[in-house]
Parts: sequence; C-alpha cells; structure tokens
Amino acid sequence: MKVIAINGSTRKNGNTARLINVMLNMLQENRIKTQSIGFAGKIIEPCKACWACSGQKNCVHKKDLFYEMFQKND
Repeated sequence: MKVIAINGSTRKNGNTARLINVMLNMLQENRIKTQSIGFAGKIIEPCKACWACSGQKNCVHKKDLFYEMFQKND
C-alpha cells in the first residue's frame, strides 16, 4: 500500500503541511509507503473538457503538476 498526501494549501510549509507530515510519519512507522505532493507555487491549468483523458490517459496539460499526478493514478 502507498498513501499519497495532496496538500492544496498556498502556504508551502504552513499548518496543513505540518499536519500532513505528522500523519505521514505515523504511516511510515507502520511500514506504509508515503509520498507528499504540495501545490504551493505550482501551476495547474484548468480542465478544458476536451475529453482527451477519457479512457486514454492523455491529458493535454503536460507541463503542469496535474499531469504528474494523473500518471500516479495507476
């Protein structure tokens, strides 16, 4: 099992990040793999509703953070 924590806060090292880190540390102590992804300072383009992703996993936004997260959904 792997847990991916997604931090949508605009504050890179704020309270949300601290709480996520506490949770991830507890999971790691129990030998669960973890990864943290933060959106602070990152660009995420809005969906264009082009349906390129539908069943093909081919999002047209390849230069923003969403595409990287979309690939982790396997």
